Amino acid sequence: MPGMGRRRRRGCCKPGRPPVPRILETRHSGVIYLPFQSEIPGFQGEPVVIYEDEVEAMRLAYLEDLDVKEASSRMGVSEATYWRLLDSARRKLAEAIVYRKAFKISERPLP
Repeated sequence: MPGMGRRRRRGCCKPGRPPVPRILETRHSGVIYLPFQSEIPGFQGEPVVIYEDEVEAMRLAYLEDLDVKEASSRMGVSEATYWRLLDSARRKLAEAIVYRKAFKISERPLP
């Protein structure tokens, strides 16, 4: 078909934009939650890692009851990025609860 050139795959040739720094009101790095029935010394399995910016997104949505526009501006990110953070945090937390996994809050690693 005319006009149907080959499309370049996204992200294959050059690195993306540097991440926008997130504004966090509280730091939670290094906190680990264990299921109640697990024994701490012999606990098996990898914990689910939830990043601090995901915890902040949950705090703004569920504890401060802010709408997307307000919460994203408080974090200094776009509304789409805020939604991705919130969705990721909910999925990770659900995985930890349903499968009785520990979860750990940590800083997001730099790319």
